Amino acid sequence: MPKRVDHEEKRRDLAEALFRIASMRGLQAVTLRAVAAEAGVSMFQIQYYFPTKEDMLRHAWQRITELGAERAGRGIAEAARTGDERAVIRACVLGVLPTDERSRMLCAVQIAYFAVDVTRGSQAPDQQAMLPHLVRLIADQLGHARQRGRIAPGLDLQLEADALAIMTGGLLSGMLVGAYDATRAAEIVDYRLDQLFTG
Repeated sequence: MPKRVDHEEKRRDLAEALFRIASMRGLQAVTLRAVAAEAGVSMFQIQYYFPTKEDMLRHAWQRITELGAERAGRGIAEAARTGDERAVIRACVLGVLPTDERSRMLCAVQIAYFAVDVTRGSQAPDQQAMLPHLVRLIADQLGHARQRGRIAPGLDLQLEADALAIMTGGLLSGMLVGAYDATRAAEIVDYRLDQLFTG
């Protein structure tokens, strides 16, 4: 009896091949033929799943966002159980930073997509932006903390959420090029959160 093909698993495998290429050589090196070779499949097989390069790039971005949400979500859920808004914000920020080889590869792929967006001058409309989602999470937690009197008075919470999210992007890039390690990144995050929270 022929083996049943799990089509979603196959798409994930092809996305992983794309990640390996993009993390090392950028999205400009990603072609259907290159991904087929990296995945060890024929062009016919890859075109069965992704008729065009654009289809493949869209799917890979969706997969990146899924993996990022899964990774950060574990730490956020654990922090949320404590009822401590500072811990949740810390988990939001640290959860997107590259702390091992797997997360380093995925972050490098995000940067590869971002580089294309910079050249184009905008993000592709069918790519869900990650930064606004992070900003909303942080702003919500800051709002809860303000209600409980845990945030220093007189702060613009939306601006603070934006600043933390932008800082996170800078740390992510810095870690990828070796300017910061995970320990130093955590120290920077804690320093900033200590300025926001009153106790």
